[in-house]
Amino acid sequence: MVAGTGPGPRAAAVAALVVAASWGGLVRAGDDATICVRCHQVAAAAAASGTGMGHAPGLDCVSCHEDLRPGEVGRHHRSIPTCASHHDEMRHPPRMESRPGRPTRNCLSCHDVHGSPNLHLIRPTLVRRGRVIPIDFTTETGAGPGGFTDPAAPGDGLCEVCHRDTDFYPANGRGKPHFSEPCTVCHDHAAGFQPVASDANCGICHGDEAGRFAKPSRHSARFVCSGCHDEVDPTPGPGHRAVPACTDCHQNTTHAPTGYAPLPCTQCHDPHGTDNLNLVADVIRTVQGSDRPIRFDNLLGRADGSFASASAPGSGICEVCHTTTRHYRADGTGSSHFTFSCLPCHLHSSGFEPQ
Repeated sequence: MVAGTGPGPRAAAVAALVVAASWGGLVRAGDDATICVRCHQVAAAAAASGTGMGHAPGLDCVSCHEDLRPGEVGRHHRSIPTCASHHDEMRHPPRMESRPGRPTRNCLSCHDVHGSPNLHLIRPTLVRRGRVIPIDFTTETGAGPGGFTDPAAPGDGLCEVCHRDTDFYPANGRGKPHFSEPCTVCHDHAAGFQPVASDANCGICHGDEAGRFAKPSRHSARFVCSGCHDEVDPTPGPGHRAVPACTDCHQNTTHAPTGYAPLPCTQCHDPHGTDNLNLVADVIRTVQGSDRPIRFDNLLGRADGSFASASAPGSGICEVCHTTTRHYRADGTGSSHFTFSCLPCHLHSSGFEPQ
C-alpha cells in the first residue's frame, strides 16, 4: 500500500480538532469528512501527519468508509473496507495468505492506513514480541539511516526488526554480508517481498555482465536480459535462467582450423558486450592457451585495430591464433599477402574458409 505525498482533503481535519471540542448535542453524520474528527481524532491526526499526509491525494474519510446508516452515528455506522478491496499485492510474509481474515490484519501490522510521517504509510512504531520499536523510514536507501536497514544500528531498520530466521539483516544485527541496494529492487512487495529476478535487478548479481551489456552493441540495442535468458526458476540462484546457444539465433558456420576441433562462438565473441566491433572479445584465449588483448575497431585488413596489425605483427584478431598458416602468423612471420579486408575472401558464414 503506497501513500500519497500531497496533503489532500484530510489536512482540514487537523483544524477541525479545535472546533470539535466546542460542539454540543448529537452530531448528524453526513458526507462532511471534517465531522468525523469529533470521534476519530487519532485517525484524523494521523491523516495530516508528516510526509505521509493521508492515504492518498484526493481521498477523505467518506471516500473509503461507506455510510451504512445515513444520518446516524455510532458503532459500525460506516464500513471498514479491507486492504484487498483496493490492493491486490501479496502480503508479507506469504504464509499469512492462507489464513482467513489474516491479509488485512497483516497489512496493518506494518502500515497505518490513515497516515504516517514515514514513507508508504509505514507505522512510526511497530510491535514485535511485546516490544514497541520506533521506526524511521524516510528514504528507500537499502542500507542507511531512515532506510530499509541501518548499518549504524544493525537490527533496527524497517526490514530488520521482524527478521528471526533470515540469513541477512536479522533483528539481532548479526547477519551475513549482503547487497546494500534498496531491498525492493529484488524483494517485490507484490510478491510478498520474496526475491524476484527481473531485468531491473540482474546487474546486482551479474555485475560484470551488466557492465559489458551497457556498451553499445547489436545485442544490447535489441534485447534486455530476459530477451535471451528464459526463466527456469522464479527464485534467484544457480541455474534460475537459461543460457541459450548462439546457434539458437545464428546459423554461421563455426571456425574450425585444420587440425583443431570447431571453436565455440565465445572463443572470439562476448555476447554481453565489448569495446570492439561485432562483439569481438576484448581478450581472447588463443588455441595455444594464452590470453591476448584484442583491439578491433575497423575492417581495413592490415591495419592497427583490424584483422592483422601493421605496427605489431601477430597481434591482430586473425593473427593471434595462427601458427600453421602461410600468412599473418601469431609470431609475426608469414609470406606477403593481400592487405585489404579479410572478409571478401574469408567469409564468417563459411567458417572463414577461403572462397
